[in-house]
Amino acid sequence: MKQAFKIVLGLALIAAGILWILNITNVLTFHFSTDGWWALFVIIPCLFGLFSDKDKIGPCVGIGIGVLLLLAARDVISWQQMWKIAIALVVISIGVRLLLFRSCSHHRGVCEQATISRDGKDIRHIESSFGKQDLSFAGEKFEGADVQSSFGGLTLNLKGAVIGEEAFIDLNVGFSGVTIIVPDDLAVKIAVSSGFGGVADKRYHKVSSGSPMLIITGKVGFGGVEIRN
Repeated sequence: MKQAFKIVLGLALIAAGILWILNITNVLTFHFSTDGWWALFVIIPCLFGLFSDKDKIGPCVGIGIGVLLLLAARDVISWQQMWKIAIALVVISIGVRLLLFRSCSHHRGVCEQATISRDGKDIRHIESSFGKQDLSFAGEKFEGADVQSSFGGLTLNLKGAVIGEEAFIDLNVGFSGVTIIVPDDLAVKIAVSSGFGGVADKRYHKVSSGSPMLIITGKVGFGGVEIRN
């Protein structure tokens, strides 16, 4: 993440410097305006994702939509055109994914499921796209998971899973919905950043401290995460 920040900041400073010189020399004349500044809250996180995430298509779509929002806010294009172009971008991204998608039909859309060893723990690596996937960890030891979900739905059921003092789920969700089902006695700590999306804690019995604990981190863009028991 630190390296991605340096790259994005460096590119932004270079672009700002070049535009400044072009404006001074009257090669490209423009006036500074704050119209549409809020679109940066979409563009900048997606730029980070472009350099730090394995999935590049989602961040590219997010950047495109962010730029369209900025152009519409500045009256370069109409809002009606903006939404039509945004839908077209989503359609194009779906087509690109279908061409590049590795067939895993027996997993109903999950492109990859693997277990990797990290810091002495067995971490699940899960990628889900274009489909609805239900994963249950009942009777299995669960220490952590890196989850990428886009253009689909994913349910992670931790009921019956063997969880030690602490486990984690790191999310990267775009244009998708993720449901995490947890045991009643499992403490849950949520630290997820979201843009045009959100996290809903719908547990009827909420435990926020103690052991065992599940820590949910990551980011959600144009999607949603629901936690329930």
